[in-house]
Amino acid sequence: MSVPRGSGAGPALDLGALAELVAASVSHRRAAAGDELAKVASEDVVVADAEVVRPGRPGLVSVTANVDALRVHVVLGLRAPGDEVRFLTDADDAPLGIIEDETGLAVVFDALGDAELADLLLDEVAGDQGPIEWVHRIAETSESVSLAYDDRLAFTVFQQLPAPGERHSGLELYLGLDDAGFNQLLAPVALWQRRGTDLGVVQEYQPGTTTGWVLALASLRDLAESGAAPEEAGADFAAEANRLGTMTARMHLALDTAFGRRTGDVSTWTDAVEASARAADPAIVEDASVQALLAELRRTTRPCVAIRTHGDFHLGRVARTDLGWLVLDCSPGGVPAGEGTAPTFRSPLADVADMLWSLHRAAEVAAAERDPTGEAGLRHLTQAWEVRNRRAYLAGYLATPGIGGLVPSGRDLVRTLAAAFELERSAIHAAARA
Repeated sequence: MSVPRGSGAGPALDLGALAELVAASVSHRRAAAGDELAKVASEDVVVADAEVVRPGRPGLVSVTANVDALRVHVVLGLRAPGDEVRFLTDADDAPLGIIEDETGLAVVFDALGDAELADLLLDEVAGDQGPIEWVHRIAETSESVSLAYDDRLAFTVFQQLPAPGERHSGLELYLGLDDAGFNQLLAPVALWQRRGTDLGVVQEYQPGTTTGWVLALASLRDLAESGAAPEEAGADFAAEANRLGTMTARMHLALDTAFGRRTGDVSTWTDAVEASARAADPAIVEDASVQALLAELRRTTRPCVAIRTHGDFHLGRVARTDLGWLVLDCSPGGVPAGEGTAPTFRSPLADVADMLWSLHRAAEVAAAERDPTGEAGLRHLTQAWEVRNRRAYLAGYLATPGIGGLVPSGRDLVRTLAAAFELERSAIHAAARA
């Protein structure tokens, strides 16, 4: 692992001008995400820290600031007036404004949308990586932007940051897995930090990866075309589901090694599941079968293990490569990096339940896509696909050597506890769609 060169020293920049540029950048991001209240005023921005990563033209400035209740990170690209800029596909090419430093006047753009500046930023963070022929965006959310360089490296820059003194929980989990010897990850190359704040990470990149979500939907579409039983369809997913279960168990064993374990309490977990599900969708919790499930769990006195879980572990966060399954993303899903990202210790079956729910959701999506009215009679096939692949996934997970030390003994309790966590996930999803 390496750290970026430079200590943050550089030509002085006017904080008022930086606040205006940060406001423009955040406004652009929010507008692109469809936020009707996208406009941010410069007076709402408090610049916390700025580093001239690369002086001159083209230049790079990394700024952290507080905007509303969030701590944001913006990488500004400084260009001489009249410079020709090669923007990345889908990048916003609108200038953020102008600024003046000891070099003179500069037109400022989002550096992560400028191919040349993105290349220069990689060199500043990870050292000289040799000639880069092309750069493209592979992912963008409100939390981060990920760029690929010649299908060799991936660089994720965090746009929302945790509170000062806290680690980026997803990055901490990723590095913990790597240190524990879990190799089903994109290997780390360099970490970008400043004054204890995680700003980004460079990883090896494997082109041609296919997410689990894409593979599952392809299997379901093939099933719909063939009309055969899932085990007879050409793109049967069960073997992959089994391998994915094994990979999940290995991830949990590595998390246990990296972060240790605690004593878990089923009754406490059950109360938390009920409270979360009730807040999201009260009708689900009032169902008689759900109340019976929760009551059964509350009667459980068997000791359980709690470990640091992945959180939001679903088919879109894993990918299949020629070398097997990989964990693509360790960030807490749906939660900005500055909000509620404290590490979660609970049963590893919470992650298992997320994946089981994801298999259910894939079957739902495929049925709605191919048989929206239900007249084609495909739902029984997608349901059979779901049952087969849930069993295969659980079988791979529970058969992994060592996993018996992390999950409760007794298959009935395993299934009941997983069902409770899946209920919580289902309620949260239903509320989000409402």
